Amino acid sequence: MLKGSIITVLSSDEKDALSLAEKLGKKTENQIYYKKIGDLVRSILVPSPQKILDQAEALSLSSFFYLRMPKITAVEGELALMAEASGIRGIVLPDDTETFNKVFKELSISSMVSEFKEEDVEVKDRGYVYIDRTFNVKGVGVVVLGFALTQVNVHDKLIALPMKKEVEVKSIQVLDEDQEGVLPGTRIGFALRNVKLEDIEGVTALIKPGIKLVNRVKYMKFKWSSEAQNVHVVAGGFKVMGSISGDEIVLNGEIPETIERGIIINVNAKPKTPRVFGYTELNPST
Repeated sequence: MLKGSIITVLSSDEKDALSLAEKLGKKTENQIYYKKIGDLVRSILVPSPQKILDQAEALSLSSFFYLRMPKITAVEGELALMAEASGIRGIVLPDDTETFNKVFKELSISSMVSEFKEEDVEVKDRGYVYIDRTFNVKGVGVVVLGFALTQVNVHDKLIALPMKKEVEVKSIQVLDEDQEGVLPGTRIGFALRNVKLEDIEGVTALIKPGIKLVNRVKYMKFKWSSEAQNVHVVAGGFKVMGSISGDEIVLNGEIPETIERGIIINVNAKPKTPRVFGYTELNPST
């Protein structure tokens, strides 16, 4: 059964990021690179440097990151804070290590400065499948693409969010090959049974029955960030607006409690302050 690792490459220079991604895999899908190593499928995400929410979304899905630092500017500062907020392991690749360590010595990612090497980290089982594309295929029916963040087998029944409609997995493909099941971290295509495209329009995830959903989360604010009232919580691929209330963020939607950490983005941050507000601890008991 195939398993996967999910890696995000961050850089202020898109060409720089793509060059690094090419060392890790081969491009076969828009902004996603792959490399199959035995029963492991490595997926490398290269979000646009101009879209901070897309960067946070990719990073929140990942089990590892590479952060390129060709220079040290406010943009690099935001990327460093985003990597810090993710709470995952990574490799930081600055052109000027001495300056990086001086500027970012208070961040835990300062200990991740290293030479480039290929590394894969196991993806934790979060009990759901993240979905980024949904469409019809003639003769097949409704197909969804995304990342399995749990074990899924053919004929499993899952709950589509946010509409909370039950669907059944009719077939599974990974890199155009049929599979009977997949393990967490794998880029998947599922054909679904007994469902119409309009029934799950806007689907963001397929969760296993019994996974609890939450709409309130604890948070930690970075001292460098300005105060905020309304923010985006980006966690495990979910992007949800929320309002700060005391030591919690009240979300406008629901997310699985199995997600341990989320990145908080304040797109309306004051000038000269970072848009990375801090991070959430969605399930600190685990």
